[in-house]
Amino acid sequence: MVSFFRERSAAAVFWLIIICFGLHVYSLVHSPQVVTAATDGFFYYLLNPLKNADPFAVSLLYVSAIFLLSLQLNFILNNLRMLNKPSYTPALCFILFSALLPAFNVVNAALLSCFLVIWILYSACKLYAARNAKTSIYNFGLLTGLCIILYYPSAPLIIIAMLALAIIRPFNINEWFVLFFGIITPVYFLTAYLFLTDQLYLLPSPQELFGIFKLPVMPLMTITLIVALVIAAWGILAVQNSGANVLIQVRKSWSVFLVAFLFTIPVIFFVKDAFPAVFLVVAVPTASYAGFAFAGNRNIIPVIFFWVLIALSVYNNWFVKY
Repeated sequence: MVSFFRERSAAAVFWLIIICFGLHVYSLVHSPQVVTAATDGFFYYLLNPLKNADPFAVSLLYVSAIFLLSLQLNFILNNLRMLNKPSYTPALCFILFSALLPAFNVVNAALLSCFLVIWILYSACKLYAARNAKTSIYNFGLLTGLCIILYYPSAPLIIIAMLALAIIRPFNINEWFVLFFGIITPVYFLTAYLFLTDQLYLLPSPQELFGIFKLPVMPLMTITLIVALVIAAWGILAVQNSGANVLIQVRKSWSVFLVAFLFTIPVIFFVKDAFPAVFLVVAVPTASYAGFAFAGNRNIIPVIFFWVLIALSVYNNWFVKY
């Protein structure tokens, strides 16, 4: 089955659609809830009206969003030439990871933020060959600041953006100032607007956002997350082992994705109410690495991991009550 996705063909897209709807059929049978909280960010105000929407329309919106996210991620990896050859394995892996937990079967701010996170990672990697570097860096920072406003648990994107700039481009103090101004621009205008309209109360305090969170003891969820972590580690090793055969731009791009992977995980422990939705954001770099390994390994390992993820998705969604 995995071999279908190692080529860029109409058949691969067809099977992507089948697998996406197959794994997320639970979402079509049991309509996803629209989960919102003021501490999620300003996506809260965008999602609130959907609570009164037709349940089947919400189901289609959710499945369509997952499919579009998988194609968006697949496009940027192929466009940046981060794979040995164009394929649809990253899209496949994102769909597999997005179906692992019933907690993902919701329409929330984390789902929408994934579109921006993928775009931010793409913008960071494109800085390497940017013709107008300062404009590109400012837009990159602007997008980062906007994502943080819309989804507060994406705050580590500030660190990711700074490390990405350090990885992709040689040090230039002017470019760092441009990045800083890009990040604070959305915050500045939002704060100014709320101040002038006497609505500063809409901004949460640090105490409302941050705190030490202890993961609940759920054996099957723990096993599922460990399997996902093992697959991610396998993908990272696969990329590292191929480092001598790729261009420096590609190596730098993979380093940016590694930074994104490492700095999105701690959100689970230090941002209130981020668990478990933020795992969907972590799935973006995880699926990228897994997609590389799925595309490059012709042995039995990708097949085993594929069916293990399928089995966990089916069992977790249909037979387990968390």
